[in-house]
Amino acid sequence: MKKIKYILPFMLILIISCREGIVDFPEESKTGTLFISSFPMGAEIYFESNKTGKVTPDSLKILQPGSYNLKLHLPGYPDENFYVNIQSGQRKYITISFSGY
Repeated sequence: MKKIKYILPFMLILIISCREGIVDFPEESKTGTLFISSFPMGAEIYFESNKTGKVTPDSLKILQPGSYNLKLHLPGYPDENFYVNIQSGQRKYITISFSGY
């Protein structure tokens, strides 16, 4: 009986000290996708002032949620600048018609 008196508190301390801490992981933010087309087709896509190497119609994938500046450049037409807001998990479709087309 005396052994149980000493073992029981020891076991309780051991169990409590070995308990895994509860860790809160932030929810993984989903990315969004932007599908861009234009009339006429073949416009160069610039993302945040950087040339992407893509032309319309095409898409920009794995975009973090936020607001972005885009530009479409097509020789013979004025550049089209616009902002787009991407939300978590969103698939957004944009069609731009160049002036004079």
